[in-house]
Amino acid sequence: MAGDEPSAKPVCPEQEKISGEKLRLDTTVYETNIHYPTDSSLLWDSFRTLAKLLRRVQKRFPELGSDHRYHVKKVKRLSYFIARNARSKNKSKKRKVKSVYRTLIARVRWIVGVAQEMLDVLEVHGYEADELHHYLPIVNKIIDQAEKRVFEGIILPSDQKVYSLFEEHTELVKRGKARKPLEFGHKVLIAQTGEKFIHHYEVLPTQRQDTELLGPTINAHQRLFDAVPDVLATDKGFYKNMDQIEQLERDIETVSISKKGRRTQEQHARERTEDFVDGQRLRAGSEGTISVLKRVFKLGLCLFKGFKNYAASVGCAVFCHNLVLLTRL
Repeated sequence: MAGDEPSAKPVCPEQEKISGEKLRLDTTVYETNIHYPTDSSLLWDSFRTLAKLLRRVQKRFPELGSDHRYHVKKVKRLSYFIARNARSKNKSKKRKVKSVYRTLIARVRWIVGVAQEMLDVLEVHGYEADELHHYLPIVNKIIDQAEKRVFEGIILPSDQKVYSLFEEHTELVKRGKARKPLEFGHKVLIAQTGEKFIHHYEVLPTQRQDTELLGPTINAHQRLFDAVPDVLATDKGFYKNMDQIEQLERDIETVSISKKGRRTQEQHARERTEDFVDGQRLRAGSEGTISVLKRVFKLGLCLFKGFKNYAASVGCAVFCHNLVLLTRL
């Protein structure tokens, strides 16, 4: 009959472009668009942001009768004084810096109080103030961590700190890189087949060890290809212990994960086999893929606001990478 489409012919395994025989994975850090966080800069961000929002409310709702003056330039000078003198070893300067910190924190506490009063008034009159609702809890955390560090000498764990008023989801990631010991953003897992196709990725809202990511990634690979890979290649970061390697080798033919620390003669022999070396050559290609994602598909610095858009931009970069790859297969 006219218009009928011919039935699709089944594709032979030999004709498939993407196979699940090999799996390599690596992690990288996708940074958020923030300035280097210091207590004084975060306090200054808090003050100027709340002042801007309150001025906007005063202008839009003059009937509320709010006529505060915020003296933003004075607070800015306090922040800049701390930034210029925070590293000074002079004792009198150190005392002066601590004194200025007290003044700065007092000013931020004052504007938080004004913002809370304004928020209560707006709610009484039936107006919404989503931005004030959003920022006030974050500003209170910033004040709290500044007081603990500056006046009490308490060093807070990195996962309990706020690193940005505007991108509050940002984490501090230490990966031991020589040129970049500290990175601000989130860890991203990239898993590929032997053809460089990214078939699994994960954006981690909170940090996890690489060893915790290995099992779920193999499971995702198995669900997609209905089989575990013949070759698994990763770097030392995914190594936990030899029991882990032995358990993986029960199902996977070649587990190319180098051991950390000293090796026995048997372990040296394992890492010198041709299959293991080929696996490490495969693994090295992950660095090239990450480089392409960062340089070409802009996965170096996220210019989108909020974690939801941050995670979505990773998916867009992976999609574009795979689309370009498929045109070349």
